[in-house]
Amino acid sequence: MPDSNLRLYEEAFRNTENPMVITDTDYIIVDVNHAVVEFTGYSRDELIGNVPSMLFSDPETFQEVLNLLNANRSWEGFFEAETKQGDMVYGRGSTIPLFVDGEKRGYSGIFIDLTDRRRYEQALKVIHRVLRHDLRNEMSLIRGYAETLESEISDPEITAYTSNIQEIVDRLISRSNNAQDLEQVLFEGFEQPLQATQLDTVLRNEINRAEDEYDDAEFIVGSLSTQKVAVNDLFATAIKNVLENAVIHNRTDTVIKIDTSELRDQIIVNIADNGPGSPDERKQQIFGREEKDQLQHGEGFGLYFVDLVIDIYGGNVQVTDNEMGGATFEISLPKTNVNW
Repeated sequence: MPDSNLRLYEEAFRNTENPMVITDTDYIIVDVNHAVVEFTGYSRDELIGNVPSMLFSDPETFQEVLNLLNANRSWEGFFEAETKQGDMVYGRGSTIPLFVDGEKRGYSGIFIDLTDRRRYEQALKVIHRVLRHDLRNEMSLIRGYAETLESEISDPEITAYTSNIQEIVDRLISRSNNAQDLEQVLFEGFEQPLQATQLDTVLRNEINRAEDEYDDAEFIVGSLSTQKVAVNDLFATAIKNVLENAVIHNRTDTVIKIDTSELRDQIIVNIADNGPGSPDERKQQIFGREEKDQLQHGEGFGLYFVDLVIDIYGGNVQVTDNEMGGATFEISLPKTNVNW
């Protein structure tokens, strides 16, 4: 390789913003970039000649890295590093064995600092947990007071007000639950592993739950595929949200039809209702894809959650009109390899 190319690679290594380390086959540090020095507080001379374990706060994680590298395999994962000043920093690391002309010559590692992101997420969780807990408690009290008034007062005009209070409280509690679901997918959904799951089992479980909760609605179940799909625990919550949306935005005599169909390499879950439907200009907005106002006002959390979750699985969601005059939610999922 020409010297100019070697110089180019060296400059790229030296000046990349993420900390990078190179060791020999005995795991002795032979080179570090500028970002490592700035990030750890150690000088280049202090690092070279040492073992990277000095940067790991958890010996077990470092041993896990060594075990994989010794087997000529790469490692990737989250871990905490310790700076010279004793500060703990959190991030995602990746290490690989380095081969030149078929001979292993050493190892390299890179670290992406996620400390600020982690603090932000932890703060959001605390704030959300407190607000959600307080909101539910206060809303439950208000609902209880409204129920007491309704049972004690026979005036139709006042009981109409108390009924409205209870409906508003139920909507607020539902939004709180949807916000909790959204929190889960934002903080856990992208890391939670997917598993081959039998589709009809999840659908029947959620349909049974909805039938118990909404006894005034009629659920008509058609053919459900027994095909397996690659999903995680969030999928059941997504189906719950679609079923719930079909009920709470419907008129009386609610009818919901659920079945599945197949199109090439996709399985489609169809959830149709006889509600008011959705105008064409709203079919994208209800998922929060184009218009955020509904999310800012507390609306649409449930369907926004559904869209995020299905996207994780490599699928998509769309809304179409149906013969009942309502809306059909079509959830498309890739078929899972039978050998999974």
